[in-house]
Amino acid sequence: MHDAPAVIRPSSPAVAGRSDINADNRFEWHLVNMTSSRLELLSRHRIRDPGLGLNEPSGLTLNLDGSALYTVSDDTKAIFRLDLKGRVSVADSFFIGLDDLEGIAIRRDESELLVVQEATNSLVVVDLNTRRERSRRPLSAMSNYDTIADYFPDPPDNNGLEGITVNTSNDHVFVVKEQRPGLLIELDPALTTILSTRVLQADQGFNHPRLKSDKIDFSGLSYDSRNDTIWIASDKGQCLFQYDWTRDVVLQRLDLTISTGAKERQIRKPEGIAFDPQRNRMYVVSDRDADLYVFKVHDDS
Repeated sequence: MHDAPAVIRPSSPAVAGRSDINADNRFEWHLVNMTSSRLELLSRHRIRDPGLGLNEPSGLTLNLDGSALYTVSDDTKAIFRLDLKGRVSVADSFFIGLDDLEGIAIRRDESELLVVQEATNSLVVVDLNTRRERSRRPLSAMSNYDTIADYFPDPPDNNGLEGITVNTSNDHVFVVKEQRPGLLIELDPALTTILSTRVLQADQGFNHPRLKSDKIDFSGLSYDSRNDTIWIASDKGQCLFQYDWTRDVVLQRLDLTISTGAKERQIRKPEGIAFDPQRNRMYVVSDRDADLYVFKVHDDS
């Protein structure tokens, strides 16, 4: 038997006194917003390769020593390994027997890749040594799924699982549901149990000046081991949220802005992110343009 996870459901100021939420964190998040960073674009690389099927990169993860990236393309049954300039290593890339892949993460010991299949809301474990699928488990087969089942229609809609990352301190796995509502779900290392779930909403700090709160989506995840936070990408918001899971609060929002000549524009459909805590670098892939962007994260706080 497993204890039921803590599920924080949508709320409003009228329920600020409820005992299952921390009102100080949820409604006064701006008072603890002590983090101030900025992004400096270091480089941009075209990674689209129609010959290999790398057309719509939709997930990203960084290996342990920060020397290589893995990505998936949601229209191709393959996992691609890239160098830090976006060049595909054909010898280290491989096909697997499933499509509609939206997110990818690497285990701390680099033995496995974890990929998310949105169509079935499943997590697939791929052995990096054999390059074969080791297991496949839908959320619906996990313990405590009943606590979140109402958020996942049957058959699945197009707002299912998008991003995935691994907490390198305890090997817990986080996955994010895209929207309606956005959910951040914590899983045990064996991918058998839903440990806890958070609904991502405005009173935690998931706000954007150009979007209504219910229009913000979530497309990618990357764990930040420096301060035990999670970076969350938004496709429609064209931005990153740095989220403190413990305090249930957004620390900051960073717009993904790049300069193109005299003008500035934002990255279109950022669907994969990977943070390097040793070098303070953020890697971002655009599903729309199939570009890899490399940013330096400057901490100004």
